[in-house]
Amino acid sequence: MIGLLKADFYRVRKSKLTLVILILCVAFPLFITLMYLGINALTGDALGDETLFSANTLMDSAFSLTNNIGLVIPAFAGILVCSDISNGTLRNKVISGNRRVQIYLSHLIVSIVFCVFMILLYTAATTGFALLFFPFESDPSKDMTKQILYWAVNGVMTFVYIATVSTFLAMALRNVAPTIIFTLVLSLALTAVSSVVSFLDTEKFKYLVYLIPTYSSSSFGLSSLNLMALLGGGPTVPIDTVFLLGLLSFVIFGVLNTVLGIVFFCRKDIK
Repeated sequence: MIGLLKADFYRVRKSKLTLVILILCVAFPLFITLMYLGINALTGDALGDETLFSANTLMDSAFSLTNNIGLVIPAFAGILVCSDISNGTLRNKVISGNRRVQIYLSHLIVSIVFCVFMILLYTAATTGFALLFFPFESDPSKDMTKQILYWAVNGVMTFVYIATVSTFLAMALRNVAPTIIFTLVLSLALTAVSSVVSFLDTEKFKYLVYLIPTYSSSSFGLSSLNLMALLGGGPTVPIDTVFLLGLLSFVIFGVLNTVLGIVFFCRKDIK
């Protein structure tokens, strides 16, 4: 297992795709921040809403699956796994006597580390640029330390979960194009479902809805602009409970993806 991990980490570290996404993780935040500066200069006074152009607004989108880098990271993770298949390395690993469970878990661990490292780099760059040019709006009605902690942990777990998805699809489909397409479709679908459910009367199911992967993410925004609160949508659940239910959801579906992926991979012929 250690040998497999070393080989997979080495392959990812030497890949040109890794260098590309490293650059994007810094370039995107800079571009978005400069764009906000431009919009603020042109329309800030006219809109009359100071909270719209704050560091909170920029930071809120850092962990989103549907922002620029949120779509790129899982797609690249899937490509890196598929490259191990396309160049014949996966077949050689099996022939060499490595257990398929270990091969799968090695890819999964590397994908998780890749996704988490990249999203943390992107979030750090976003936070740095945001705080450099915009004020941070603290909400006295909330424990901001807890809010930031929950925001960060929940955001990281979102990409841990999506790494289990991209790895499962890559190992099952063994083709780059459908892996990317289905990963992106799932990311967009989860976000869409979470948004729709947020505005429904789900009081009877107010705890169950938080078991939808990524649904709890909307509860940990750092911006004082809370559309759900303004429209009265979404169930009222204590933030600690929301956090724990969100983690439980990620664990349940992440483990499910992993188990199904291993079962599927162990039964599939390697040619």
